[in-house]
Amino acid sequence: MRYLAFAVRRRRAEPAELIIDGYIAREVLKPLLTITVVLIVIFVGYSSGRYLSYAVDGVLQVETLASFIFIKMIIALEVLLPIALYLSIVLGLGRLESLSEITAARACGIGNGRVMRIVVGIAFVLALLVACISMFARPLAYEKSYWIKAQAEAELELDRLKSGVFYDSEQRQRTIFVDDVDQRTGRLQRVFIRGERGGIIHIIYAQSGEQKIDPTTGARSLILTDVHVYFLGRHGAKDKGVAAFKQMTLGLSAAQPITLGYKRKAAPTVELARSEAPMDIAEYQWRLSTPVSTVLLGVLAVILSRASPRSSRYTKTIGAVVLYAIYYNLSAMAKTWVETEVVGKFPGIWWVQCALVLVIAILLLIPRWTFRRAAKRRPTLVGAVTGAIDPGRQAL
Repeated sequence: MRYLAFAVRRRRAEPAELIIDGYIAREVLKPLLTITVVLIVIFVGYSSGRYLSYAVDGVLQVETLASFIFIKMIIALEVLLPIALYLSIVLGLGRLESLSEITAARACGIGNGRVMRIVVGIAFVLALLVACISMFARPLAYEKSYWIKAQAEAELELDRLKSGVFYDSEQRQRTIFVDDVDQRTGRLQRVFIRGERGGIIHIIYAQSGEQKIDPTTGARSLILTDVHVYFLGRHGAKDKGVAAFKQMTLGLSAAQPITLGYKRKAAPTVELARSEAPMDIAEYQWRLSTPVSTVLLGVLAVILSRASPRSSRYTKTIGAVVLYAIYYNLSAMAKTWVETEVVGKFPGIWWVQCALVLVIAILLLIPRWTFRRAAKRRPTLVGAVTGAIDPGRQAL
């Protein structure tokens, strides 16, 4: 309370309501910045550990890894920003509740509705940012990440291969596995290659292999020795044939330009809106739902911050985290159900947001319902309180 009184005294030239509005907004925004930075650091640390194996296995070069992680961080912001706002409201307003600052604000005429409007205003601004990320930055970031990975697969060099690792290239429709690599000479031992052409799967097994580079053109090729080639049909068809060669040469340089094909996560939002494919519908509804979730989570956080005044801020925070985990998992499950056609285009994934609105409505109505129930059960106490306030009314 002393902080609020100090703020009012320091800026008497401004209306008290505006001072209190700014004070409450600052108490929410300060933890928002801190929590956002912490979540980004945690995500980058997790992603670094996850994608570092790509560099170790030779799929991604180290200089490409940083840009790849940065792109993934941009995509993750559509989830990190709403939860950061949600937790910052619970912590910020919970702190004001514990210090009786909200009580002082009510004494100045700032009711719960005014606090709700302040926080919802912040949530709307953040929801606009989340909407831009989901609808525009998300597809662009996914497209860039697909390009990085496709280019890394196309430019995979044999001298970066590790033994005992499967290397899969969508661009070449080829999988390479090397049982052992001579670190001194770079010669490959027991090479397995699976490829496909014209609907026929071919599996190549060679006792050894080495890379050759044309000094004139720079074209790379793989020279295999003691080779067996197995031609297989798809969908359980019988073997098409077997061939054996003393030596075989495979070209490694890209013969065709890199093409990504259709990727729904990289598709423009307008294109998804016109699609009737279940997976496109799920992706489109997910992008639309993130800004809606931002506002709804902000409203829920205001209610949770003032629930059970006797409980500590940390207890409220743990409860808020549990509720968010349930909500996020339900959202992910709803998206999967739409993709697999368990749920149709309507209600789609929107039933989760509707359930959250119902929870918010119940939490808002519980205090009123509890007060009215208590008033009906204790009319004598209510009358005594009324009489103490207005003795004339008591005589009546």
